[in-house]
Parts: sequence; structure tokens; C-alpha cells
Amino acid sequence: MIDTVIFDFDGTLADTNNLIINSFKHIYCKYYDGKCDVDYILSTFGEPLEKTLKRDFSGFKLEDVLKSYREYQVGRFDKEVSLYDTVPETVKYLHEKGIKMGIATSRLKTSTLEALKNFDLDKYFGVIVTADDVKNHKPDKEPLIKVMQELNSRKENTLYVGDSKFDIECALNAEVIPALVGWQKHSLELAEKYKVKYVLEKMWDLTKII
Repeated sequence: MIDTVIFDFDGTLADTNNLIINSFKHIYCKYYDGKCDVDYILSTFGEPLEKTLKRDFSGFKLEDVLKSYREYQVGRFDKEVSLYDTVPETVKYLHEKGIKMGIATSRLKTSTLEALKNFDLDKYFGVIVTADDVKNHKPDKEPLIKVMQELNSRKENTLYVGDSKFDIECALNAEVIPALVGWQKHSLELAEKYKVKYVLEKMWDLTKII
């Protein structure tokens, strides 16, 4: 019986795709020739931002690239980011049913808490583990293990909802039940590759699983 649901944030609860892609386009224009492979950027979703930037902008100071990336997002979050269909009502429903909920994300702590507060979702999550809270990031199991420990949950009773290969591999490494959102470009491909049983057409589908 599932009594715990842990969520990824970007691409799972909130549609941050355009904001992230546009942020990358901005820094590619500033530091390179402006060419930006969107499919490649999408493939990095779920990976900590600093890891991506260290690898792809190794010829520049990480602090400068990060600053440019974040400066682009100032004032744009509210305009370019929204929750996916049925997210608010699903989270509220699970909370009212006594399901323990947490978040395991590669997003930084400050921006995660700010986003959840803006969407009035912060009150529903007992534990929020971000990139700042772990040494080993997804797909390592550490983020999920940390959430489960703080929620006092068992892996066999825990579902992890995500949108990327990093999320699925993290769930498998932590031996929890993976669930994949079905609204991303490579969702069906990932579901087939990793043999994911639960693929959500909309977040409300979680209520049927639980």
C-alpha cells in the first residue's frame, strides 16, 4: 500500500521548460556563438544545473555563467512558469487523505521554496530535499533516501513521480516505485526503456493508483 508520494519539481509539478530553455539560449548567446541544441538541453533536465554548466561551459568561470543564467530569470518566473494540469487539486486531495508527501529535486533550495510558496503548495510537503541538501545528486538514491528517512517512510510504500531518466534511475536505485509523467517529449520512450508501470496522463491519475 502506497502511503508516501515524493515529487520532482521541474517538469513534474511545474512547467519550467520554456524558462529553462530560454535561460540556456541566453548564456549560449553570451558565451558561445548562440547555437543551442534544444534536444540536448532537454536531455539534461533532472541534472543539477551546476553540473551541466561545469561540463558545457568549462572554459569560463562557473560563477559568471551561473550569474548570467539567473539574471535572465529575474522577473520572468511568474510570467513563464505554471503548474501542470490538476496539480493543485491532486496535491490537496492526497494531503487530505493522509498521504505523506515530499519533494526531491535538483533545483536549488531558495528557488524551490520560493516557487512552492508562490504556487501556495509549500503547506502540503513535509520534507523538501534539494541540490543543496545532498552530496550525491540524482540519479543517486541519496535524495530519496533522505526524504524517506525524514518522513519515516518505507521504500516499498513510496512512489516517486518524475519526468526524466534521472528521476527514474533515482527511484530504481532507491528501490521505490517509479511513476513517470506522460507530458514530456520523451515520456513514452523512457517508460518503455525502463519498463515503468505508472505513466500519468495528468497528475490526478495518481489518485487512481493510490
